[in-house]
Amino acid sequence: MADKRTDDANSFLVDTHFQKMARRSGGIPREQALENAQFAIDKMKLGFGDWLNAESDALIAEIRKGTMASPGDVSWAEAALTHARQIRDVGTTMGFELVSFITNNLCEMFEAIITGASPRNEMINCHIDALLLAKQEQYRHLRPEQLPELSGGLRRILEVANNPAVATEK
Repeated sequence: MADKRTDDANSFLVDTHFQKMARRSGGIPREQALENAQFAIDKMKLGFGDWLNAESDALIAEIRKGTMASPGDVSWAEAALTHARQIRDVGTTMGFELVSFITNNLCEMFEAIITGASPRNEMINCHIDALLLAKQEQYRHLRPEQLPELSGGLRRILEVANNPAVATEK
């Protein structure tokens, strides 16, 4: 076939509702909005430790339910995934990057369980132990790369969890 190009196409920009609203006059200056947002985050940080403890406790409770659940029952994993996602999503904003890293791994494990993978309790428990450690004052504001042995080990566990054949390769 011959490659015939035509310039008959008409391009036009769509002015969306969001774009119209963004251009409206009024509101507050960008700098003031950023200051307000930072103030709100700083205020939330004051209660974050208590919230994190409550969410972690709820996450652990759901995991315990999973150890007693009948095979094929993934309701506990769905509930645990909800708590793990909440911790992960808020953790980095609050300066708890290591906590977010650990709960992200847990999210991947729970998602795999929900889609049919077998629960690997020892791997989940290892991440829970790491989460409990990461919540302690001396670790809570560290990044994963500041604890390479811990983060590397957790990555390896997740790799094995996602691909059991990896465990026999090395």
